[in-house]
Amino acid sequence: MGLKLKGVAFTYLPGTPMAREVLRGVDLELRPGEICCLMGRTGAGKSTLLQVMCGLLPPTSGEVTLNLHPARGSRAASPSHVKHVAMLMQSPQKQLFAETVEKDVAFGPRNLGLKGEEITRRVTESLSAVGLDPGTYAPRSPFSLSEGEMRRVAMAGVLALQPLYLLLDEPSSGLDQEGRECLHGTLESLRGEGKGILLVTHDWEEVTRLADRVALLAEGNILLSGSKEKVATSVEELRRAGLQPPPLVEVLAVLRREGFKLPAYASRPGEAASLISEALGGGKP
Repeated sequence: MGLKLKGVAFTYLPGTPMAREVLRGVDLELRPGEICCLMGRTGAGKSTLLQVMCGLLPPTSGEVTLNLHPARGSRAASPSHVKHVAMLMQSPQKQLFAETVEKDVAFGPRNLGLKGEEITRRVTESLSAVGLDPGTYAPRSPFSLSEGEMRRVAMAGVLALQPLYLLLDEPSSGLDQEGRECLHGTLESLRGEGKGILLVTHDWEEVTRLADRVALLAEGNILLSGSKEKVATSVEELRRAGLQPPPLVEVLAVLRREGFKLPAYASRPGEAASLISEALGGGKP
């Protein structure tokens, strides 16, 4: 069970001189009740992977399944996939189009065949969940908002669908600290409700707080998948993926090379400080 890619490849403009292969035999599974963080350098294909997983793009080869059922029919995503899988795009401007915030957030539920009070309830709850007061924001044009507010409205539109799986492309980008805290709290609540969340991020603090699992995308494939502790300390694989290890891991690595007995990973600065203080107090072995 879950949302799964198996041997998925994707090429833009296949069969033309401008053909560009972005994904090459990707295997990845998103399970209910987990947050999986997807990391990789800019241009690695993360956004393309999400669009294939959501059913917006058909894979060139391989298969996408939702609970063992194919994600797409002959021409489009299956009705089940449309209902249960939703995506937040990297640029909120691409996802907003209606004349008011209320109409934008209501668009998805209305397309699902919902009516009246149920749509109103979902709009109100979804705006509240992303920290936007429905009374203040519902009547406004989404294009009168700041980038961070637009991103919150786009996220509210995703939440209003009440999908089983959420594919989120850098959802915290452009948010202030209050917005980030609100988003992270919402994602933790959704995980607790059994939702599966695939979160594209470059932020190790976000990974530390949220990730149950991390997947590295490099050279069109999943280079490494595992716990955040495993991925954060896999320095060679991170550099192949065009990423740097978390600063705390790098500090601990330097001290370990100097002979201090320290673990390879610490999740928080306070934890690292305590470990380093203890090690320095004891001196080198």
